[in-house]
Amino acid sequence: MPTIRSSEEGRRLAEARWRKYREREAEAWLDDVFSFDVLTKAEQRRLIGAALRQGAEGALAEVGPSVALAAAELNLDRAVAERAGDLVALFVAAAIERAGGPEVALPAPETWRQTVNWDALYDPDGKSLVTGRIARESAAEMTEADGD
Repeated sequence: MPTIRSSEEGRRLAEARWRKYREREAEAWLDDVFSFDVLTKAEQRRLIGAALRQGAEGALAEVGPSVALAAAELNLDRAVAERAGDLVALFVAAAIERAGGPEVALPAPETWRQTVNWDALYDPDGKSLVTGRIARESAAEMTEADGD
């Protein structure tokens, strides 16, 4: 087992291990009995379309919470964060479709809002509790990484 001398070296080794793992998994999948060759073209399109839709909707479900976090970081109040999350999700869904992706269902506002820990981000008056924290912590991590 190699000796890891820095976090960067450790990260590179981990990435190499995962890349080899994914390659082995992909090869095993190709050898699987369930091959696309046994499907009709219509079945292939339907299966691929469903997989693309599922992936796009999964990514779209993360848009609102990500916008809420970014809004808190930028000192925007909670009401603005909620409205922006809804609006950005709409923009992303339209962009997916314009790029030739599948038509996707938008997450209901009440659904994505339940996934956000609002009490950790905002006080009862809707003011951000975390303004600038991500930027400060990122700068601190970069400083630590440079010091290795």
